Amino acid sequence: MTYNPYIFQRRLKTPTPGVAALKPKEAIKYGGYVTDLLPLFRAPKTLNRSVTTTPSILIAPPHEWPYVILNPSLIAGLTSSYTIYSGTVDAAGNTQANPLGVANYLKMHFHLDITAITGTWDIYAQTKDPVSGKWTDSQCIFSGLTSIGTKYATVGEYGIVTDFAVRWDPVVAGSMTFSLSATVKEGMGGSSAGLARTIYIGGNDVTVDSGLEIKEGESKLIMLGPDITLYGVAKTTIPVKVFTL
Repeated sequence: MTYNPYIFQRRLKTPTPGVAALKPKEAIKYGGYVTDLLPLFRAPKTLNRSVTTTPSILIAPPHEWPYVILNPSLIAGLTSSYTIYSGTVDAAGNTQANPLGVANYLKMHFHLDITAITGTWDIYAQTKDPVSGKWTDSQCIFSGLTSIGTKYATVGEYGIVTDFAVRWDPVVAGSMTFSLSATVKEGMGGSSAGLARTIYIGGNDVTVDSGLEIKEGESKLIMLGPDITLYGVAKTTIPVKVFTL
């Protein structure tokens, strides 16, 4: 028998003493074996890729090793904080191109820090329709902004669906330098799995309807044939990590 140094294997019928036997659905099967451990005999190499709305190459030949494709989660855990936006604006805009996945969370709190401002500004919370893919305002979270300072607001459960963004609007023309952070609470463990941040992998004609999905916070362990080029596509631009094992 040839020993494969990259995959630790054990038979279901002969579990290691003192180690709970694997349930079939929790294990990846290779013939009569299963694996629940992947030892590394060298440091993994990391490739940073950007998946966009048109198919782009994630992995190209030659292939010598297995790969892990990771779609990182922006937030994870029961309570987490995230910077929604930081910078200067002088016109209406939004964060729809970089949405926040909130599917695992029940409540959201905001801190707004304005360091410079002219004119009058409103900031709205937005939620994405998971069916049509269109964005809509859920409520105005800060209105009539005219002065510097730090402000707080909460939206509770209202508008916390799957994908979240904000938009700002100059009621009276001017500019505003600010940072806006969100704290999500009462979440379930694991990824928030925003639907807008799912990537889809396949051939050079892969689409968001035909590709194999990797949700936000998930990873896939894959091995490719010698001549296979793997592509990815998404509904928005997403940074992805590819690890060569």
